[in-house]
Amino acid sequence: MITFRNNFDKVAEYYNNNAHAQKIAAKRLIEILKSMGESNFQNILELGAGSGILTNLIKNNFDYENIICSDLAYNFLKFNSEPIKVQCDILKLPFKQESFDWVVSSSTFQWIYNFDELLKEIKFVSKNHFKGAFSIFLKGTFYEMDKVNKLTGFGNILEMKESRYYLETFYKNGFNVDISYEEKHTIFFDTVREFLESHKMTGATVKANKFISKSSYNSFLKYYRELFSMNNKIPASYNIGYYIISH
Repeated sequence: MITFRNNFDKVAEYYNNNAHAQKIAAKRLIEILKSMGESNFQNILELGAGSGILTNLIKNNFDYENIICSDLAYNFLKFNSEPIKVQCDILKLPFKQESFDWVVSSSTFQWIYNFDELLKEIKFVSKNHFKGAFSIFLKGTFYEMDKVNKLTGFGNILEMKESRYYLETFYKNGFNVDISYEEKHTIFFDTVREFLESHKMTGATVKANKFISKSSYNSFLKYYRELFSMNNKIPASYNIGYYIISH
């Protein structure tokens, strides 16, 4: 978790201009909530709120009484305009029992190494008629990068879960899954270098555990372009799960 925090802290000022997929995930989550007829969210806890992409969408689309934004990365929270912000590890939430009507999160839970522990924390801080709304990057995200990594040794992909894992863990921890929806998105870049730089500026990177040579990097650029280029554009695939839960 500390490594991830440092990655995000370092690029906080560049994040919003490069978080293309994260903006899609947050916007789609809001659309799903609106389609359900949700309007009044009362007391909200946002986990992994970062610079406020989902926060601002909630403020612009729904009525609410109170929202608390939490994140591990201090520099991220500095860019979040919401007045109540808490820097914390979301696996150790510093809130009283039954404090929130809603818990929301976008583009964060794929980083959580102990999802059972997180759900226990969520259950502790949520009220009896709680609802949760989450978007999570799933296995299949960065499909192209993963394939070229196996060919060249360049790049390191976060090992993401299938939707089934999250569904099973929700049920195991006593939650109802009201909506489960999986959607694929593709974002196009002019060059492979542009994609890699944009990805780096989101902080959503995993440190390689070995030295990577310049030849591996150049091979990565070459094979990515040759294998996946479409109409002179470079695709990056994202597989996102959307979940509305309750208990």
